[in-house]
Amino acid sequence: MPGLKTIAAILAITSASQLIGCRQQTSMVAVIPRTTGTLLWEPMHLGAAEVAKSVSLHMYWNAPADEGDTEKQLSFISQTLARGYRGLIFAPDETLASRGLVLQVVNSGRPVVIVDDQLGPPPGPLLSYVTNDEEAGAKLAADRVTQLLRGSGSIAVIGISPRLDSGILREESFEKALAAAAPNIHIEYRRYGDSVVTHQQQIADEILKRHQHIDLIVALTGTATRGAYFAKIASDSPSHVKIVGFDQDLLLPIQSGDVDSVIIQNTRAIGQAAMRNLDDQLRGKSVKGVTLIPPILLTKEASPIPEINSLWEFARYPWREQ
Repeated sequence: MPGLKTIAAILAITSASQLIGCRQQTSMVAVIPRTTGTLLWEPMHLGAAEVAKSVSLHMYWNAPADEGDTEKQLSFISQTLARGYRGLIFAPDETLASRGLVLQVVNSGRPVVIVDDQLGPPPGPLLSYVTNDEEAGAKLAADRVTQLLRGSGSIAVIGISPRLDSGILREESFEKALAAAAPNIHIEYRRYGDSVVTHQQQIADEILKRHQHIDLIVALTGTATRGAYFAKIASDSPSHVKIVGFDQDLLLPIQSGDVDSVIIQNTRAIGQAAMRNLDDQLRGKSVKGVTLIPPILLTKEASPIPEINSLWEFARYPWREQ
């Protein structure tokens, strides 16, 4: 009978392996930002990982190498469906292009938390939103511009993002907040944005060279902020034009004064809130439909505060334990 005992042992090991595999598979959730390895998205990586570890969820984190690669990003969502991941946290690269596939995930019975965009479908038992408070960020920017220009002057707004509902909301909210705070500050130029730094630099360079009466540039994305900074330091003569940007991408230019300030997203808190939502939804609990996370004004004077410094702790996180 040793042969039967051997077969029984093999079957037992196989069954145990399958059970372990099922447990690992059913505890896996996906987090797909717009890209990875940046000062905007790695704090979100940290926040999501911290909560996932505390609730015994395993996290798959992936995104295109370049922001703006919508097709590649959506392919990662298709992989989460094929691999049977239990839920999804997703920061759309493009609102309209992402909507159908996200609804497909929801219709499959898996919860989805949308980050940094208002995708369109209303919140429900399997769909919630955790996002940067764009209206609060717009007010921070408008107040900073008002302070810098003492209530009057001319500005240019670049980096307007029509691909995302959140991008349109940011631009509209800024104009409304600025009109309320300083009606004598006029927006002379508005330019659309994209994910190509060199193109944003070209737009900013044109403004700096051809429109000498512009006092300040408001850059509504990290890419536009970087482009405006590069255009400024590449100028033949030192520019008096100040830069107020959005979405952390540059730190040293704030210390040097080449960029006055940046409205940064607290993406660590966004990641934490999104993962808590996902865990609660997996457990059948109700969650808040829309959670707004306040942004932070980063200036040369404000950079040492703990709330800002905590965003950069992802470099010290023990990722091997995740």
